[in-house]
Amino acid sequence: MDRRQFLLTAAGALGLSAHDLRGQATGGRSPRVGIIGPGWYGKTDLFRLIQVAPVEVVSMCDVDRKTLSDAADRVAERQASKRRPRTYSDYRKMLAEKDLDIVLVATPDHWHALALIAAV
Repeated sequence: MDRRQFLLTAAGALGLSAHDLRGQATGGRSPRVGIIGPGWYGKTDLFRLIQVAPVEVVSMCDVDRKTLSDAADRVAERQASKRRPRTYSDYRKMLAEKDLDIVLVATPDHWHALALIAAV
């Protein structure tokens, strides 16, 4: 076996193992995502995630109700299921739902720590 064949085989095996692990971690379903702070930067990150991974956005949190409603409507348009995520004004209530596999913390810098600690 030459180096090129070895790399191709290793890359293929790695890809398959990552796929299997992802399926086991989420029970074979799409990972469920919640976002805290779906303002401009948060929506940008979230929409990119929707484009590159088979995720389901199930929860969103923001203190600005207009921003939150607009973001939830736009997510419903973009994600495959077309479902509108649940919305919260308090991130602690969102995290209490316990059905999230991924939490994006996109709050202003000085608010990251508390949301991150609560999410972990």
